[in-house]
Amino acid sequence: MNDQRPTALAGSRAANIVDPTSQSAWIKLSMLSNGVTISPGFSSWFDAQLRYVRRRNFYNSPGAAFKGSSPPQEIRIADVIPITVAVNNYGRPVWELSLDPEQRPLIVSTELGISKYAELLYDLTATSDEPELARLCNLYGGSALSFFSPRACYFFADGTECRFCSLAGTAIESDEFASRLTPSDIEQSVSAVVYQDSELLTQIMIVGGNERNLDRGFLHQVALVRAASNALHRAGLADRVSVHLIVMPPRNLKLIEELRNVTNLHVGFNLEVWDPDRFDNIAPGKRNDYGQDEILTALVRLRDIVGPYRAHSILIAGLEPPQSTIEGAKALAEQGISPIINAYHSDRHSAIGLSIRPNYQHLAEVAVGLQALHDKYPIEPYWSGCGRNALDFEAANGMFRGNAPNLEVG
Repeated sequence: MNDQRPTALAGSRAANIVDPTSQSAWIKLSMLSNGVTISPGFSSWFDAQLRYVRRRNFYNSPGAAFKGSSPPQEIRIADVIPITVAVNNYGRPVWELSLDPEQRPLIVSTELGISKYAELLYDLTATSDEPELARLCNLYGGSALSFFSPRACYFFADGTECRFCSLAGTAIESDEFASRLTPSDIEQSVSAVVYQDSELLTQIMIVGGNERNLDRGFLHQVALVRAASNALHRAGLADRVSVHLIVMPPRNLKLIEELRNVTNLHVGFNLEVWDPDRFDNIAPGKRNDYGQDEILTALVRLRDIVGPYRAHSILIAGLEPPQSTIEGAKALAEQGISPIINAYHSDRHSAIGLSIRPNYQHLAEVAVGLQALHDKYPIEPYWSGCGRNALDFEAANGMFRGNAPNLEVG
């Protein structure tokens, strides 16, 4: 979007960055840790723009409001390889989304003395033209067509939901999305979007809550995956646009065979954290109804069906010590399973709420460890450049090599 790209200002603590192509990856960690606000000038300007993606209250409600504005849900930091990052406000933001004198978006930290141009992301033409379609899907990270279904999870029924999960709260606060999607919904939505917006898409993402009958729930999500794949095949895009599923594993592991031979497929069974005691605390429903060891067994079976490194599992940086996250990522990579490392983004609707915020140093330590794994194993990022809270794309592109610059504040 912009040709000029300011780097660190003179005298800033970012002056020790050796490779300028990697600067934005470290800035992303600082933004994910400290949060972002928007200047009044940017807010007024952005309110008049119609073509860009805006935040929709969809499973992500940070702690502080944007003073009545509807901000971008993510931006790209302009660099040699643009970096996608979430725009989350946690109440004491170190970063501000602003405008330069020519009304070009900037991300600025006066505390760190850094200013970088930002790229805003275009929204889908299809969902803008068809309000009903906008109830079924949205654009995630600028290139992933995202479906969230079902918008309920049985873990909430007995208070054993994952402690970072805000699914129930956000569903109550906003009902603009459909509660449960059918294969027909998926197939028609993908067909409509690729007809108008195929140049934006790199992947289809299907995720949601869980049914108490895990086998039935798994098979329903498989049907959604196949519907998406069918639409991509008809459009001639199945080799270019991948299909991604996050779901609880079935109790009957033979059902994972249903995923065999789906073109260009990535699937994740999420562990959330690696430390066994922390797993019990963070994911009590998964502990009670499935078990950490059993999820690992299911991941190995999944790897054998969808292929090495196309099976994934999320570990959330910030919910356990950095070394534990790195240890888990290494154990997964050694077994041909690609770890997904997301920075914890506090959500006011979750049980943990705003009580945990990983600092920059925590995220940097995880990033350096993850980089070493990407340099050793053929790990595939779950999100190809659209993971607004994830570190994987940056590690896959070698952006966390070397020592982390000092971007700590406070």
